[in-house]
Amino acid sequence: MKTLNKAINVIECFLGLSTKESMTLSELAKASGLDKSTVNRIAAAWVKRGYLKQLEKRGKYSLGTKYFDFSGLIKRRSKIRDIAMPHLLVLAQVSKESVIFCILDGQYAAYNEIIPCEFPLKIVPDEGTRVPLYSTGVGKILLAGMTEQEIDNYINNTKLESSTVNTITHPDLLRAHIAIIAGEEVAFDTEEFYMGVSNVAAGVRNADGKTVAAVGILGPSVRLTRNRMVEMVPHIKKCASDISRDLGY
Repeated sequence: MKTLNKAINVIECFLGLSTKESMTLSELAKASGLDKSTVNRIAAAWVKRGYLKQLEKRGKYSLGTKYFDFSGLIKRRSKIRDIAMPHLLVLAQVSKESVIFCILDGQYAAYNEIIPCEFPLKIVPDEGTRVPLYSTGVGKILLAGMTEQEIDNYINNTKLESSTVNTITHPDLLRAHIAIIAGEEVAFDTEEFYMGVSNVAAGVRNADGKTVAAVGILGPSVRLTRNRMVEMVPHIKKCASDISRDLGY
């Protein structure tokens, strides 16, 4: 079990990556808390099985393509995605922007489905990519669906780092912001996580009334302006409401 936990610790180091996609042996050792020789053996085993890749000998490590097999399997078995897909396609036709569908994954929002827009300039994250809850539209709408205790636990246990000048990093300001989102049932992200990228989202509820997913549009700020996002709010809310209805809400 100790060996298994060490192997998992190494692979989970890649979950927290946001601005880069690869890590050196030293970085893996520091992030996992293991010595370099142990990490070297574990990483070599992961590379051999396809879970990690190393383009050059003694080069950096990155996630391998093996995860696509699991991603496809999970998507095929994902009931909520199957239910949401027809409504997401309608939103894509109306908005003409990239439509995203996210689920809560621990302390992050994970992209479960992306429908790219047809513009040459577009924002299309990889499926499975995880983004912070406090600095993205999809993440903030998921936060707004939590109980006060859950929100406090999240804020108290999360380092609110500034990604851009627009990121909310003060705990009290974030709590107040989340309360407004809960009342309006829509969340905006105007270059809070990435400069030049905007996002607006609404929450999807299950039969118990719990927010289980977020749906929205994502695009470059030069096209997806604040006014444009406001115009799209009724359509995004309708999409979220239709999915929620089909889930039994």
